[in-house]
Amino acid sequence: MTALGNAMATGVVPEGAARNVRGGERFADAGAKSAAAVMTSVWKTLLGFLPFVSAVTPVAAPKRDAQPSLEPCAAAAMFEREELIRFAHCDPAGIVFYPQYFVLLNGLVEDWFTDGLGVDSAELVTVRKMGTPTARMDCTFSRPSRLGDRLVLGLTVTKIGNSAIDLEVQGRVGDEIRLKARQTLVMCCLETMKSVPIPPEIRAGLARYCRDGCSSEGKG
Repeated sequence: MTALGNAMATGVVPEGAARNVRGGERFADAGAKSAAAVMTSVWKTLLGFLPFVSAVTPVAAPKRDAQPSLEPCAAAAMFEREELIRFAHCDPAGIVFYPQYFVLLNGLVEDWFTDGLGVDSAELVTVRKMGTPTARMDCTFSRPSRLGDRLVLGLTVTKIGNSAIDLEVQGRVGDEIRLKARQTLVMCCLETMKSVPIPPEIRAGLARYCRDGCSSEGKG
């Protein structure tokens, strides 16, 4: 019978076998401890990447810059008037004779003073002896207008001087532009025919029709 058999039969383990068994146990224990150490290290590494709340410093929400309170800004108005193109406006070709546009634009300015600025145009001329002759007119005609068309003329202010007012003018039928113009009016005394400062009540009304970037230089 072998030593193992004797040990099983008698319950007595020989010294050599006992040493071997103890050695195997130590080897097994060492292997188990080594594997456990490796696994512990691996788990520690993995756990370091997990987004635990306690391990993460909370990031404060970005603060929005305080928006200053802004005063409401009124949009610039365009003063408009509709004109019916009549037989008297047209030439033998059946389209508006271009000098007639200047007559229509002058009527637009008169209506603008009366209805837009609140200064009666007729009274300004006949009583106050003041006028606004045109010092400059640069006009581009893009499409012809014909008898029966309803031409909408409009103007805005682009610059205010001491005595001069620069305008941007347009004429359209529906959405189609028929003409565009840049016009300079000069406030003048009709008795001396010299330029005079724009009266305060007129200057105050001009602001409503100023386009973006409109400048007020305070000089003619």
